[in-house]
Formats: sequence, C-alpha cells, structure tokens
Amino acid sequence: MSVKMNLMKVGPAGGKEKKGGVWDEKGKGEIAKIFVSDDKHAIQSLQFLFVKNGNFVLSKRHGDTAHDANFATVVLDYQSEFLTWISGFHDLEPNNKWMYLRSITFGTNKGTYGPHGMKTAVNLKLKEFYFQIGDDRSFGGFHGTKHGTYYSNGLRSITFVTNKGTHGPYGGVKPMTVDREIDFQIGNDRSFGGFHCLCQKTYIESIGLYLEPITPSMIKPRKKTN
Repeated sequence: MSVKMNLMKVGPAGGKEKKGGVWDEKGKGEIAKIFVSDDKHAIQSLQFLFVKNGNFVLSKRHGDTAHDANFATVVLDYQSEFLTWISGFHDLEPNNKWMYLRSITFGTNKGTYGPHGMKTAVNLKLKEFYFQIGDDRSFGGFHGTKHGTYYSNGLRSITFVTNKGTHGPYGGVKPMTVDREIDFQIGNDRSFGGFHCLCQKTYIESIGLYLEPITPSMIKPRKKTN
C-alpha cells in the first residue's frame, strides 16, 4: 500500500535572512547533475539537472548570476545513484551583514563529491551542518536563500586542460595580489558546448563556457510508467 505524504522541510543551514531572495526546488528529488560555483571562500551558486515526469529539466541558477569562479559538475549515475547525505560549513554569525555557505559536500549511495568551496577556515567562526537523508531515496529537493557576488575585471592568464593533456598557461604567469583564480571543471562526459566572453578593444575582460546539461549516452531518463 502506498501512502502520499507531505514533504518534511529541513533547514536551511546558514543565513535565514530573505533580503537576497529565497529559492525552493521542492518535489524535485530525482537529481542527475549538480553544478557548483565557488570562489574558494564561499559557495557562489548552485544549479541542478533533475528529472520530472521522465524528462530532464535544468533548474534556475541559485545565487550568483553566472558560474564565473571555480566551477564543478557533480555527475550522478542516474538512475542507480541518489543523494543520501549533505554536509558543509556556514558562518556562525553574519559577515559583512551576510551569512555565507562556505562549503558543501554531497554524499550518495555510491560515493562522495566535494568539499566544494572553502577548504580551510581562516579567522572565521563556522558551524558545521550534516543532513543525513538515508538510503531509501527519500530526498525531495533543495531550498535556500541567496544574494549576488562578484564582477569580472580582466582576464590575465588562461590554461586549457583536456582528456589528454594541459595547454598553457597563456598570458601572465605570475599572479598579482588582486587576482582571483578561476577553475571550470567540465568533467569527462563530453558536455562542453562552446565559449563566450566579454571583450574590450585591447584585451579579454572575461571568459566563460557553455555546457550540455545532459549527455544522452551516459544518462537516460526513467520512462514514466502508468
């Protein structure tokens, strides 16, 4: 006998102020990919590829308006892999009027992905959280609060990494004190879909890339059964 029950709401862990906006992915528990952006100090944005009624659906980007810092794609072996726990750290008290999610790690029935974000806390009071979901596929979606972060101000160096080697760096090799490193982790599933950038007359101001949110050869949505 199956019983339809309301979803329990757990958290959010971290800041609960709604000044920057609230996001909610309730009922979207079948996750195929998770896209994470961070600046090595905090999580900048989260985005999800979930399955609804047998179709892949890409969520809105929650947090920063662009994946413009360190970028990582968590590829789950859908349908057999699913979330079983989530952990991380957030500020214990407001920092510059905001509470930041500093680090996040995703655990599944097959492995661990992360931590994403801050690896070592320096002069910060942090609180750890741990959401144990269980092994019975009871995950029902994410929710949280958000606010925007940085802008780009010039690209000084770039390096390309493929499945066969590393090319670069091109440009300035020695970083300046104001420079911020970027790292876009695309993954090994051929999901790269092209570049985009912002240009001035004499230099590239910023660079980004496109990703195919799904790879049909790797991930096939579950067929809806009557």
